[in-house]
Amino acid sequence: MLNLVTVCVDAYPMIYAMKLHRRFQNVSNLKVAHWCITDRPDELPDFIQPIEPFKKSKGWWNKINLYSPKMPEGDILYMDLDIVILKNFDQEIIKMTEHAADMCCVSDAIGWMGEKFSSSLMCFKSGANAGIFKRFEKEEAMINNLAGGDQVWTGPLLQSIYYIDETFPNLKKNLKFHLAKNINNELCLPISVCDQIKLIDCGGQPKPHQLEGLPYIKNNWHLV
Repeated sequence: MLNLVTVCVDAYPMIYAMKLHRRFQNVSNLKVAHWCITDRPDELPDFIQPIEPFKKSKGWWNKINLYSPKMPEGDILYMDLDIVILKNFDQEIIKMTEHAADMCCVSDAIGWMGEKFSSSLMCFKSGANAGIFKRFEKEEAMINNLAGGDQVWTGPLLQSIYYIDETFPNLKKNLKFHLAKNINNELCLPISVCDQIKLIDCGGQPKPHQLEGLPYIKNNWHLV
């Protein structure tokens, strides 16, 4: 079973989880179970099943719950809530589920703090990285203020990583770092993007709810 899992804890607007899961339903032909790790299960629509955080933490550290041995069985496909799905990416998902690596993911857009691993889009077998969750349970107090957060801590702990963007370079592009231009210290966002791009990562600022003026965001996020 393929499980699409998002994480929506604390104050992050639940509409982000709802839009991502609904958009995935609209574009994918895969049979998927929808889950959300959240402390607000009453805000989820019926088709998304809630998972109470196994270890509630701060901000991005809640992603470590994805590695819990109590996660649903099968393949875990995780996506950050601020990713906008432009089109079907079933081919890339199947490639990741068939790969033997402990982790399939994308490369970080800027190699944040020297770490290539990005936790923005991940696919792995449930339980495959349970040791990371168990280690976090023991070390959380020492690392929860670590610069760079979860992916800088997690990357070096992964035994084997397959970077899907090295095979499919147009799978996901970061809006700010890959597609925008900085002109006179002002971020200039493109009005259109290459039609081969399947996912737009709006990590950082601005977020999708602020980008209704961009047709590729409006049509694939605001109108969903």
